[in-house]
Amino acid sequence: MVLRKETFIDQLRTLRKDKQEQYARAIIGMPGKSTIKKLFRIPEVILILGSRREGKTGLAHKIAEDMNTSKHVKTMVHLPEKTPVEVRSKIQKLLPPYMKVTTKKEQWEKNSVVIYDEAAQSAHARRTQSGDAVELDNLIGISGQRNQFLIFICHHTRKLDPNIVREVNHIIWKRPSYAYQLFERDELADFTTKAFDYFASLRNGDKLTETVQRKLKRHSLVLDLDDFAFYSLENTLPAHWSDSLSNLFEDINKVGRKTTPGY
Repeated sequence: MVLRKETFIDQLRTLRKDKQEQYARAIIGMPGKSTIKKLFRIPEVILILGSRREGKTGLAHKIAEDMNTSKHVKTMVHLPEKTPVEVRSKIQKLLPPYMKVTTKKEQWEKNSVVIYDEAAQSAHARRTQSGDAVELDNLIGISGQRNQFLIFICHHTRKLDPNIVREVNHIIWKRPSYAYQLFERDELADFTTKAFDYFASLRNGDKLTETVQRKLKRHSLVLDLDDFAFYSLENTLPAHWSDSLSNLFEDINKVGRKTTPGY
């Protein structure tokens, strides 16, 4: 019996099958457990997604707090440039000394964490060629050289500048609604479905009481795009967090959503 020699086409089929198996295993398999300190490093770009009032900003501040504890880096809390001065001042007073409110991207310091809340306000997909978007794209491009840890926060990626989505190292989901998986970018639809199912399993059919909501807010699902693996993450809120601070950020984001076309 003569054995057929494996061709390059055979090898390509095998490679594609292996990649499909890796993809399916990541989507179907259970996520591993991890922590903020194990998952994230500087420099990096991460994206936090999920429904409103599910703890996205609180998680970003907790990551920044842990980075300050372990790496002794400052944090830039970036707000829309139109944010009233009195609101900026109120927020700054509620933040710890290592956090600085900024409204201009040139204020982002080297060796720092940058929290860019409600990213879609000024990183909108329709503005990809605008001066603001080009500037942001350039800053993302050099963030590695500047040793920056960029955190973008948004509800979903459909209206987010694709240049940001392409650059992220980790995507973090707080609890998404069912609608999010229906209207997410096609490339991320499977991942958002996994996130929806993950939080549904945590809820385990229970009514969405305040106790259950608090439990779900502590949890996140993380996709490591460098190793293509999912992890579950449970976090507390940072020491400086308060209802006053949370409400101030929410008020700013509401104004931003009203002034962003198509948001």
